[in-house]
Amino acid sequence: MGYLVTGGSGFLGLNLAEQLLSAGKDVLLYDIAPPPDAAVTALKRLPGRLTIALGDILSPAQLDTATNDRPIAHLIHAAAITAGPERDLAAPRRIAEVNLLGTIDLLEFARHRKLKRMVYVGTGSVYGGPGLAGDALLEEDVELPLPVSMYGITKYAAERACLRYRELSGLDVVVARLAMVFGRWEYHTSVRDSLSLPVQMYRLAARGEPAILPDGAFSDWIYAPDAARALIALADAKHLEHTVYNIGTGAPSPLSAWGEKLRASFGAFTYGFTSDPDRLTVNAIALKGRKPFAPRRLIEGLGFRPRYSLDAAYDDYAEWTRAHAL
Repeated sequence: MGYLVTGGSGFLGLNLAEQLLSAGKDVLLYDIAPPPDAAVTALKRLPGRLTIALGDILSPAQLDTATNDRPIAHLIHAAAITAGPERDLAAPRRIAEVNLLGTIDLLEFARHRKLKRMVYVGTGSVYGGPGLAGDALLEEDVELPLPVSMYGITKYAAERACLRYRELSGLDVVVARLAMVFGRWEYHTSVRDSLSLPVQMYRLAARGEPAILPDGAFSDWIYAPDAARALIALADAKHLEHTVYNIGTGAPSPLSAWGEKLRASFGAFTYGFTSDPDRLTVNAIALKGRKPFAPRRLIEGLGFRPRYSLDAAYDDYAEWTRAHAL
C-alpha cells in the first residue's frame, strides 16, 4: 500500500519522497506545480515506485482523478502556503483557503477512501508569542498556542479541524508540529516566502557575500531528512498514544554555530547580527527565534531520535549541494 504526499513538489514533500522511495515504498506526489527536473531525476534512481500527479488540493475532483487507481494507505498532508508579512496582508483569503479549506477537503478524502492514517503537517508557528519567551522546552500539552501570523492562525485552525474530525468520524489523523526545518531540496516556490536561514547563509557564503541576521535568531533547527523520517514514523506507527506531536531536536541551535562552519569552509565569509531589519541581508519571515521543542513524545512513543547533529547536517548539506543544482 502506498503513500500520498500533498505538497509533494515542495521542500518537505521531496524529503518525504526521498526517504520513502529509499525504503522501497510506493509514493504519489501531488502538487499544483511539478517538482524540479533535478529532483525527479534523483528520485527516480531510488528503489521505490514514484508517481507525480498535478492538481489542486482545493479540487476534490482533481484529487480523485489522480488517486483513483492507486492503493493508498497513508496520507501525509504537507501542502500549505507558508506566508510572510507581505502576503499576510495581500492574500489572506488565499492563505486561508489553502491552509484550512484544503485540509478539510483532505480530511473528507481520507475518510471516504478509508485510509489507514492521515498525518497533518503542522508548524511551531501555532505557538506564536508564547513560543518565543522563556527557557522551558515547548510541550504539546503545556504551552497554549497563540498564533499571530496568518500562516500560524490558519494552520492552527486546520489542526483543530483535524482533531474535531477525528473525534466525530473516527478517522485516524495525527498532528505533527514541525520545528524549524532546513536542508536538502530547499528551493524557491510560489507558496513559500522564504528559505530557511541556514540555507540562505550557505548560499550567501558560496557567493562571497556577508550574512547579516536578526538578533536572537536561535531556534530548534531540525535537518530535513530527520523531519521527514519523523513524519513517516508517525504515519507507520501501529498505535499512537497522542494526537499532537512536536517534531524537533530538543536543543537550541544558534545561527552563529552554523556561521562558524561556513567560515571554516568559505574563508572570506562573514556574518553578524542586527536589530535593524533594514540591515538584514537575509529574508527573515520572523525576526525572533523559537524555543526548542520537547521531543519526549517522539522518543517515548516511537523511539525516534534525529540522526543529524548540526555538524553532521552541515557536512551532509555541503556534499548534497555539490551533487544537486536547484
